[in-house]
Amino acid sequence: MARSQDGFLRENAFIVAAIALPVLVAALFIVASAVPRWTVPPPSYDLLLKTSRPYNQPPATVLVDFNVRDGRVEATLSPPVPNAYAQPWALLVYDHKTGSVEEIAIDLPAAMAQGEPPRTIEVDSLAARRVSAQTMAPDGYELRTRSSGSPGIVGDLFGMGRYRRTAALVNQGRVVGINLPSPYGDPYQSSVQSVGWILDEGTR
Repeated sequence: MARSQDGFLRENAFIVAAIALPVLVAALFIVASAVPRWTVPPPSYDLLLKTSRPYNQPPATVLVDFNVRDGRVEATLSPPVPNAYAQPWALLVYDHKTGSVEEIAIDLPAAMAQGEPPRTIEVDSLAARRVSAQTMAPDGYELRTRSSGSPGIVGDLFGMGRYRRTAALVNQGRVVGINLPSPYGDPYQSSVQSVGWILDEGTR
């Protein structure tokens, strides 16, 4: 019986390899994705994001962009340019403790006159929070999006790609998917960018 089995394996080595190789590769990918979950701690900081608003919304009467200056988040307001499309942004916050993402409401004027110069306002709800504009958090996590680059083969298979996520936090192979709230969750329409990492708890 042993000789018969040996002969079968020799005669059908290609078939055996064709079956075994994909199983082996899949097992290696599973191990590669699992090891970072065991060895790399989860995120320790909240992340501020800006994401594009859906195209099917009414044209914006005030354009707003977000940036960090001296550890504080600012919103820069400007009037829309006639006969030109300008990307409207929404400000979101990722909660590292719950993994949830919420939109931060901004008190905007009803409209701005054409030719009016841009003006900068402070985001009141974040006034007590210290924010870093660095792309990498102190714990090593970085934002990865479909437009900024892939988190790697493991990330594509077991993180963003598998769940059609727009963005993920990546650190040494660990991939933590970010699920954007409606109506920003379409990975083929939403552009996501990092604004900054919140370095202290402050007052929520």
